[in-house]
Amino acid sequence: MKMAYSISSITRTAFSNPLYLAIASVTGLIFWIVTNTFDNFLFFSPYLTFYVPNDMIEAFILTCINSVLVAILVNFNLYIIRNLKLKLSKSALSGTTISVLSSTCASCSTFGFTLASTFGGLGFLASNFLSSNQITLRGISTIVLLFAICTCYIKTRKSCKSSSQTQVQGDGGN
Repeated sequence: MKMAYSISSITRTAFSNPLYLAIASVTGLIFWIVTNTFDNFLFFSPYLTFYVPNDMIEAFILTCINSVLVAILVNFNLYIIRNLKLKLSKSALSGTTISVLSSTCASCSTFGFTLASTFGGLGFLASNFLSSNQITLRGISTIVLLFAICTCYIKTRKSCKSSSQTQVQGDGGN
């Protein structure tokens, strides 16, 4: 019960700033649009079309989950950078960059052909490997994103505990 209250209070604290929510929402939406465009689920020419084949439903679901997780992670990191007075280099190493890169598939569309034509046979092999293991790689990236969110949650929880302990100790001296 206490753990659920702790998660609820820390989430409310981190998600209380409307600016952070707006930035995180826009980031998640952009990430969703880019990954679904690369996966050939979302088309902009000749008009806006959205199509998910039956054999790609798992990839689409993981894309949606990863987009939401990226938005949550961006919000937590904005809160951490702004309120916990961490330097940008320390917070950037919290896993945001690695998580976002791991959830982007390099061979999910015509980008794979660019990779193959640029690097020749090695590029073709890399593109083939990435496309054949797309679901597995997206699952791994979801785990990496969840790990990064847990890390941000722990940082936020520790800062909330230390600030509440400082307030209690400061009030006792008066």
